[in-house]
Amino acid sequence: MVDQGKTNKPGQAPKGGPRTGGAGKQGGQAGTTRQGATKQGAKARQAAKGKLVKGAAARREAERRRRQRTLAWAAGALVVVVALVGIIVWQGRDRSLKLTRPDAATLTAARQAAGCNEVQQLSQAGRDHISPDKQPGNWNSNPPTSGDHLTTPLQRGIYKDQQDERAIVHNLEHGYVVIQYKNLPEDQLNVLTRLAEGLNGQKLVLAPYSGLAADGIALTAWQRLQTCQRANTDVISGFLNDYMLPGATRSVAPEPNAS
Repeated sequence: MVDQGKTNKPGQAPKGGPRTGGAGKQGGQAGTTRQGATKQGAKARQAAKGKLVKGAAARREAERRRRQRTLAWAAGALVVVVALVGIIVWQGRDRSLKLTRPDAATLTAARQAAGCNEVQQLSQAGRDHISPDKQPGNWNSNPPTSGDHLTTPLQRGIYKDQQDERAIVHNLEHGYVVIQYKNLPEDQLNVLTRLAEGLNGQKLVLAPYSGLAADGIALTAWQRLQTCQRANTDVISGFLNDYMLPGATRSVAPEPNAS
């Protein structure tokens, strides 16, 4: 006989129900794996995002520093340009002295202050031309104010070295005023120089002359001489106003239109 109580009917599951433990365990492991992958992906994305944020911040910082360097260079360049312009303006400024128009009382006081004599009026000693190997024998003052002289006069302007008196006399013949000096202090020489600079291009010569009888200044025009111990703007202005052509009121230069 067949034991029917132990025999399962066809299609009937064994007692105790289906065994699903293995499959459930595998499904749990898969879920755990997927969750881990998701977390890792999130971490990777977060890390990537962090790198992007840091990269952007680094670029912004680099750009800020670049702008700062550019501004610093621009500011430095501007300072240099301003300094150079200032130097050019300072060097190019007009430092010349202008002639004054002293009245009689002012001129008298200025002559006394500068130790000047009155303007001397001398006779004409001659005006012939001589060759460079000749010396004139008819000068009647020191420095000369007329007499024989070289064929070519000096160029107008300021000279640092002593010049040939034979050429200077020719300048006087053309209506120049010549200012000569000997052992003059620097501050007084500066007065003469600044006056001469203000008369650039006019009939004026400024030069040292060791042949003066005494230290100081000699102002000469044709047949006119004035000496001073010190430089004085009013005294020099008065002499130039009277004897430097064109425009002089008392010049007796025989060739006023010559250059």
